[in-house]
Amino acid sequence: MPTIGQLPDAASVSDSDILPVFQNGSTVGATRAQILAGMQQALSLPQGTLFGGVGPGVASPVAISVGANLALSGTTLSATAAPFEIATLPAGSTPASTDVVPVGQSGVNSGVSYATFMQGVSGVSGVQAGGFEAIAAGASALRTLSAIAANAVAIEDFGAVGDGVTNDAPALIAALASGNPVRFGPRTYRIDGECDVGGTCAVMVGVPGQTVLTRGAQSATGTSANPAWISVSATQFFADGLVFDANPAITADTWGVVVQASCTNANITRSLFRNAMGSIYGWGLALAPSDPTLTRHHIHDCEFTANAVDGMWVAACDSVAVTCCRAHDNARNGIYVDSQDPTFVLKIRDVQIVGNTCWNNQTGISVGNFNATNTEPGVYGNANPDVLGGLVANNCTFDNTGYGISISGRNIIVTGNLIVNNGPSGGGMLANTGYCRISDNMITGAGGFGIDAGGAIFVDLTGNYIDGPTIGIGIGGTQNCTVRGNYVQDCAIGIIALNVESDGRGDNFGISCNNLSIIGNYVGYGAGGSGIVLRDAPQLVVVADNVVSSGTGGNPLDALVPYTDSLILRGNLINYAESFAVNPIASGGVNTLVYPDIVDRVSVSQSSGPVQSMISATAQSMAGQISFIKVTNAGSNYTTATVAITGPGSGATAGVWIADGAVIGVYMTAYGSGYGPGTVATISGDGVGATVAVQVGLPVIQSRKLAVHCLSSIGFAAAGSAPAQENWTGAPVTVPAGASIEWQGEAGAWQAVRFMQSDYLEPGGDGSVTLQSQAGDVKLQPASGGGVRYLSATEPTGCLTLIGRGAPSGVIAAPPGSSFRNLNGGVGSTYWIKQTATDATGWIAVA
Repeated sequence: MPTIGQLPDAASVSDSDILPVFQNGSTVGATRAQILAGMQQALSLPQGTLFGGVGPGVASPVAISVGANLALSGTTLSATAAPFEIATLPAGSTPASTDVVPVGQSGVNSGVSYATFMQGVSGVSGVQAGGFEAIAAGASALRTLSAIAANAVAIEDFGAVGDGVTNDAPALIAALASGNPVRFGPRTYRIDGECDVGGTCAVMVGVPGQTVLTRGAQSATGTSANPAWISVSATQFFADGLVFDANPAITADTWGVVVQASCTNANITRSLFRNAMGSIYGWGLALAPSDPTLTRHHIHDCEFTANAVDGMWVAACDSVAVTCCRAHDNARNGIYVDSQDPTFVLKIRDVQIVGNTCWNNQTGISVGNFNATNTEPGVYGNANPDVLGGLVANNCTFDNTGYGISISGRNIIVTGNLIVNNGPSGGGMLANTGYCRISDNMITGAGGFGIDAGGAIFVDLTGNYIDGPTIGIGIGGTQNCTVRGNYVQDCAIGIIALNVESDGRGDNFGISCNNLSIIGNYVGYGAGGSGIVLRDAPQLVVVADNVVSSGTGGNPLDALVPYTDSLILRGNLINYAESFAVNPIASGGVNTLVYPDIVDRVSVSQSSGPVQSMISATAQSMAGQISFIKVTNAGSNYTTATVAITGPGSGATAGVWIADGAVIGVYMTAYGSGYGPGTVATISGDGVGATVAVQVGLPVIQSRKLAVHCLSSIGFAAAGSAPAQENWTGAPVTVPAGASIEWQGEAGAWQAVRFMQSDYLEPGGDGSVTLQSQAGDVKLQPASGGGVRYLSATEPTGCLTLIGRGAPSGVIAAPPGSSFRNLNGGVGSTYWIKQTATDATGWIAVA
């Protein structure tokens, strides 16, 4: 079949010619006219016009004329008017919100209001507004928005999510690296450890109580020598309004948040530290050692809770202040201030713990330690204090299971604290400290101690109010301490001093008690209680000017229980009485005056006979018992020792205190009975040289004074009295009604140092006086050359009675009426009378 190209040419064509057309799947024929229908066969345009369509829809093209300001030259259409240039437009004013801005929208020119146009800018991505300028509220300088925003950046600006799931630690580190304060929103940010906060100054600001930083994992290695969750090494660090949650599910032994030594100025406020679970390093917040560098750390209005060790730890840092914080439900201490450097170099200096509240910890606030070696096992003592200078003031500690406050160091003042219901294992305050003052604290509750100051040295306990514990103030095993002006009441024992103190586990504090003053206190106790107790012979104790009240149920004889021989008593009162009323009673056939140990004045209204014995209430109760055993030679090289007691009695037992190889004390565990002269005690052990002396009963305290005011005539025996009642006459003494006698202890006996001489010189009720003796002569002994002169109100010169040897004539001058006895005797020369003159003449012998 030939192709179209092989067909012969047509002579002509017409509209009726038929051409093949494929239409709807079939080949059909169509005329030329049908195919060309609607097509314009030729275009005819006038000169100077254009060709185009102007009507709506599809239409045939038409000629378009060239209008004004346009010219058609050849094939070029050009404008003849000046071009439109914005720069040539008239100057306008600041656009108003209703002004119109031209825009092209969907291929159409449009005009929108200026307000609408500007609203759309915020929705355009990539627009940088940092260059915009503004004046911050309350400020005066015009700054760019980028500069204002740089005042504090959001952690989200560096990629943080804040969903509590995504690790935002890299974003935090990057944000802090910008050098700007970093702001956190009210959400939870997961910060995995270790997260190191470095640089010159790091500032973190959150929403108090709502911004939470929580540890999701401890997976990164940081710069801290001991791993930490968050380690702050920035030179300055400021944090506010953040909850640092170390996550109770993570028990790795790491620090919680630690401020390293390189940071010298940490100011942390309104933040919470919780759930640090490390068994050793489980501190919510720790200030690592930095001494001797001076720091400016201030922790204020923060909270520490649910940490496995301490809420907060202040190590060897200088000038740290912890103020108005709250620490509760921590396993050991709420606030812990201590450095245990075995080289004794690192110290805590000038620390302030002020205005904090601590509860439900083991100890609320603990400052310093009583470990003299700073090694384990420890050795108690104040030889190497770790805290040098401190203020612990105006804190409130309550419901802690051990002590409310514990203090040990040097030059610490503890004042104005409210300590309530701590214990029962400890009590109010533990003060094994030195060179400190503890004053004006309010301590209440039923714990073991109000203030437990055992082992303290050079401490002043002044003006504290203690109500309710078992022991008000424990001041045993101390040296050079003063307990004065305190108010102690409702305690089983008001104030107690043991010679050597221990921790209750058998470890003693290494010193024996001496130079202790208990002055000017009020002590109240009730049934079965005691006021002031001294045990095991503390030495050089002053008990003066105290007021002790036995209340309605207590025994006034227990106001003072002094198991010691070294005591100064002065000016104490029992039950507000100037004098204690007591009468002698027969005890074992002896007329005995029993007085309360604390008083130095009693009044006696009657007695069935001369007083034969004067003993204190404690001495009476300890008759035949061993009251104490005193070390006379400490020996050396002891590590263990026992004491053996031998004598006529039985049942007494005692233990030995050893420190640095020496025997420093003996403590009685049973007093026995039936002991007397010949009782001895012997120290046995692996050392040498220790010796002791046994005290059966109680001696009359050396130099103690006892004034006895007699409301009736009372006699005091001399011979046979026990303890001996000595006076310079060597004879019994009778004190008339209304008079007093003052006794003083001397070498275990009583000596009458002041008393009325009515046994020898007795005034009469009529104004007369009687000079008499109890036995033997009444002797008058003028000095050599003198005589006995008789005179009266009307005869002031009077006369003399003289004695001598030989005749007085020419030898002895005397007024008339005088007499002279020649002891040589002889008839007519023994007795002489002066008749005339006042010189040596006028003598005559009358016998």
